[in-house]
Amino acid sequence: MASAFFPSSRQFWLYHLGVSACCAAVTLLTIVLWSPLAAQDSAAIAVWFPAFTLAVLVFRQLYKARHWQRLPMGRLIALAVVYGSVAAVLVALCASALTLPFFLDGMAAWYAGQGMRLDLGAYLLRTVASNSLQAQVFICAWIFIYISVTGRRDARARELDHARVQAALREAQLRSLSNQLNPHFLFNSLNNIRFMIHEDAGHADAMLVGLSEILRYSLRAHDGGKVRLGEEVEIIRRYLAIVGVQLEERLRFSIEIPDALHDRLVPPLLLQMLVENAVKHGLEPLREGGALALGASARDGRLHVELVNDKPASAAAGGLGIGTGHVAQRLALLYGARAAHAAFDDGARFRVSLTLPEETLA
Repeated sequence: MASAFFPSSRQFWLYHLGVSACCAAVTLLTIVLWSPLAAQDSAAIAVWFPAFTLAVLVFRQLYKARHWQRLPMGRLIALAVVYGSVAAVLVALCASALTLPFFLDGMAAWYAGQGMRLDLGAYLLRTVASNSLQAQVFICAWIFIYISVTGRRDARARELDHARVQAALREAQLRSLSNQLNPHFLFNSLNNIRFMIHEDAGHADAMLVGLSEILRYSLRAHDGGKVRLGEEVEIIRRYLAIVGVQLEERLRFSIEIPDALHDRLVPPLLLQMLVENAVKHGLEPLREGGALALGASARDGRLHVELVNDKPASAAAGGLGIGTGHVAQRLALLYGARAAHAAFDDGARFRVSLTLPEETLA
């Protein structure tokens, strides 16, 4: 989209007027101190300002339209100097052409008073050469300041765009993980209910009620927020109640999480998925079932969670389902280096340790 020739930004015009005022002040000072034709030179300043403004606006338009900001810095500086030189000559010619006719008689009289004859061609050449040198300094200074200011602004805009892209990517990855976890959870739970519906309709109905509560809670995973650890523990108990109907005495579990930690914040379904993974791939394959223990503690400003479960001796750590891998990815996306995840396998038991920043509701 082409930019407007006259900027609508108030900041731009304040900057431009500030630079122009400095240039005019320097020029007026030289006129007062050294110029014998102060009236004409002062009038030239009045003409010089709109010509100077037009010159820098043309550069701004070319800079944006031709994408000069993408050029290497050395080439951009050379281009700015060449443009400034050409524009300065045109500005000086414009100022002289518009003011000289009104002061020509006065100038001739002044030269005659000095015992000299006015050579109009030589005078015009000297004036344009002198004024263009000064105008070149001012125009190039304006250009370099403009390039510096817009360069920093564009760099900040690129950083913001990059941050937005990274945030969007992170959100998409988190949603992708949740979308993969939810079908995994649904399949396991519905399979348990299907098993029970032919054995005990009352228990199946209770399991459906529990499942509806778990599914309602699982929607929190799509909100991108965190939940109280106490809420996560309650959902874990509901989940274990569902699978416990099928496993009966084969499922033995303990949850040792102090009430004082229930206000700590954790990502929704994070611990539930570890528990589900432990039940599905650790306890269910065991003929006699097994034990599962979930515990948590807080120290040094961090929340430490540990889950230990029995497992078949033949099951490798890497074959214990998708849950642990997804938990590690979620931790990396949500906390970066502030969180840690470790898994240990001693053959008969599998242990997962999580370390999270200790966060509470404000």
